[in-house]
Amino acid sequence: MNRAGKQVKTQKEEVKKVSGKNTSEINDTLKRLLSGEDLFDTIDTVRGQFTLKFPRPRVLRQIQVLLSQRFADADLSKMAPATLRFYEIYATLDVIIVKAPQWWDDLDSSEDCPDDKLIGELYRRYLRFYNRIQSEIGGIGTESGTKPAKGTSDAKETPLVDGAFSGIAHDEGISGFNG
Repeated sequence: MNRAGKQVKTQKEEVKKVSGKNTSEINDTLKRLLSGEDLFDTIDTVRGQFTLKFPRPRVLRQIQVLLSQRFADADLSKMAPATLRFYEIYATLDVIIVKAPQWWDDLDSSEDCPDDKLIGELYRRYLRFYNRIQSEIGGIGTESGTKPAKGTSDAKETPLVDGAFSGIAHDEGISGFNG
């Protein structure tokens, strides 16, 4: 029985009839996430090796809470949009980077890193990782989950336009963040 009091098996059979597909089949990436397994991507930069953890929706909400706390007493209407984008990038990196060189671990936050180019590179690599996993599970911009989403290739200059953070990673006037 599910929360609504209906038998789950009956609902699955109804969905299968409507869709014509066996909806119980899920791909390996989604199965791993649903079983609680964490997914990681390790990247090498000129400043050292960083390991990123794929954020589940709960973690993405935690990033938004972190931003709310940082701006609790601020008048957001007086802040430049680029500043808000920077803070979202910093908050995201603070949460999804789980292993880094010691010098990075010694920082209170990624916003203490003076290397804008590194921050931009880390964030772009995070977006590629996020979009690749979304593509594998059949999310963002894919029909079957078999075709990679736009912006997920490992090509150096691929624009990143799909995903939860569309439009915040690239602004032509922001040093270090031009994709």
